[in-house]
Amino acid sequence: MNQNPELTGLVDEFFPETFGPDVITAVERDGPSAVLWRATEELGLPLIGIAEENGGSGGTLGDLLTVLRGAGRWAVPLPLAETSLAAWLLASSGAQVPAGPMTVIPDASGLRMDGDLLTGDTRAVPWLRGAARMVAVMDGRVVAVDPAALDVTPGTDLAGMPSDLVTASGVPAETYTADVTADDVLLRGALLRSAQIAGAITGAYEVTRTYVKERGQFGKPIAQFQSVQIHLVELAQAATLTTLCVERAGRAAAIGTASLEIVATKSVANRHAGVAVRAAHQAHGAIGMTREYRLQYLTRRLHTWRGEFGDETSLNLRLGTAMADSGGIIAAATSVASTVGV
Repeated sequence: MNQNPELTGLVDEFFPETFGPDVITAVERDGPSAVLWRATEELGLPLIGIAEENGGSGGTLGDLLTVLRGAGRWAVPLPLAETSLAAWLLASSGAQVPAGPMTVIPDASGLRMDGDLLTGDTRAVPWLRGAARMVAVMDGRVVAVDPAALDVTPGTDLAGMPSDLVTASGVPAETYTADVTADDVLLRGALLRSAQIAGAITGAYEVTRTYVKERGQFGKPIAQFQSVQIHLVELAQAATLTTLCVERAGRAAAIGTASLEIVATKSVANRHAGVAVRAAHQAHGAIGMTREYRLQYLTRRLHTWRGEFGDETSLNLRLGTAMADSGGIIAAATSVASTVGV
């Protein structure tokens, strides 16, 4: 997938300058930051990949994946993937995308629509506090709700980011007809999360490489020890392979459903997330979990993201079933935009 050099340069400059460890810690402690969101929104980053006529910033799916890889690499504490996914659902229904952060409910099974009123509850809703809209797909419709009308029990995920229990009791909802399903939400979300995972693994590799070159033991950098080099190689491999899978899935998704590519990519990303966390912390020793050190921001996100929009078990079962039914595993695995549905 072709890279946009100007966008890549912007991401590589803005994210590390804006989202240092102190900023991330403050969001964990105090909750979502409107100031940080506005700074990012002024650059148009949250709505890249959404058409301008729908209120977005324009650009391609590849541009969006570039932004999310950068966000993962620098542990950006903003709902960029969630907002993009919500905006994509609204744009798919022809609705205008509102300003401000948004969130999506991947699994709306605990909710129901009574006419245009939303009732029920759901847990682990990311980034609801401070969001302009909560969006879901229900009964063949895209449903958008003002979070201020919901009962919210605050919570956090493993990375310390907002993840709340939500209860709705006859809450008025905006509804739009759209040709999207809950599985479309899962697939799109899996691709976006995979991009963030690829970025976070890259970030963990960079932090670890710097550390082992600077840390000395027995009169030489620990990077010269074979046991440490093994961990560094594992990290480099995981970062490179995950990024390549995301790029391939992105190319396929730009021209079709790409269910095979996306499901396979998220499965690979999940596995590599676990490998990367282990390798990075083993190379660091105890320092890797100190609060002021960048590594733990990345690895806690990796542990969180690998369970969202499909874990390894559910994704691999889905892949295995599709391959058994199709009998075309070689063609499916080597073609871009495979016609095999997963």
